[in-house]
Amino acid sequence: MIGTLEVLRTLQENDVITDRPIVIVNWTNEEGSRFAPPLMGSGVWAGKLNRDWIYGRTDIHGRRFEEELKRIRYKAKVPAKKWPVHAYYEYHIEQGPVLERIGKRIGIPKGIVCVHWYDVYLEGTANQVGPTPMEGRNDALCAAAEMILKVNDLPGKMGSDTVATVGEIQNHPNSRNIIPGRVHFTVDVRSWDDALAVRAWEDLETELKAISDRRGCPIKIEETWRMKHTAFNERLIRRILKIAYRLEYPSHCMLSGAGHDACYMGQVAPTAMIFVPSIGGRSHVEVEKTKWEDCVAGANVLLHCILESALEK
Repeated sequence: MIGTLEVLRTLQENDVITDRPIVIVNWTNEEGSRFAPPLMGSGVWAGKLNRDWIYGRTDIHGRRFEEELKRIRYKAKVPAKKWPVHAYYEYHIEQGPVLERIGKRIGIPKGIVCVHWYDVYLEGTANQVGPTPMEGRNDALCAAAEMILKVNDLPGKMGSDTVATVGEIQNHPNSRNIIPGRVHFTVDVRSWDDALAVRAWEDLETELKAISDRRGCPIKIEETWRMKHTAFNERLIRRILKIAYRLEYPSHCMLSGAGHDACYMGQVAPTAMIFVPSIGGRSHVEVEKTKWEDCVAGANVLLHCILESALEK
């Protein structure tokens, strides 16, 4: 956002008038950490997610998304409806280790991997830990632990670029002297190959249900969100590559393993992304950081890309 704002400031300070208008967008809830699914703002705007369904999504405390938007004064009256867009660029840190490791300053993703989100709910039998023999227990947390290891093993079985993660877990009643009677955890599966991701989930689902049966812990699985892989516009990709070369920034063509609002924008308009390195490949943690000179390089590439697109007839 700041990089794009700096681009507009630069154009204004130099009295540059473009043939096409330039719009900065700060999409609501890209991450989906508190309210799932992610990419809510861009998904509703693009017509791919139902607005009222999104309004009704709740967090782990039961708070509705619409009410929280009202509370922070983010619920507006202007309808979120798409309009024709000539070109969409998204400037972002890589969020991974590749660019830093190979010594490149600009990353140019050919697209974004598919992302599948699932919520798994387990029911066990809560009881006092001391008087309850180990034999015959229905420990929901033990069942979940075994399942989580299956998630971790999944990419090794499937091969290719598949990744699978359990990122969130709630254990109930979460007391040191009570056998867990209820567990909820999330599963995230990603791959460039859509069919492979589907096969991976089908294989995993079979294993989760087998563990559920063996441990006597009934399971409920919800598919929260599924997004196919996104291929970016080849013309815009070539433009970024050409500009990075002209500005003498070493560049690298790659994939994005993280989801971005560009996923939905790619279904509406020609779309591309510009990456700059993440120090240590770290992201979504407090130590996340990118060198200022890399931020400047990315903003320079973005400036020239926006300028070329905005001057096209």
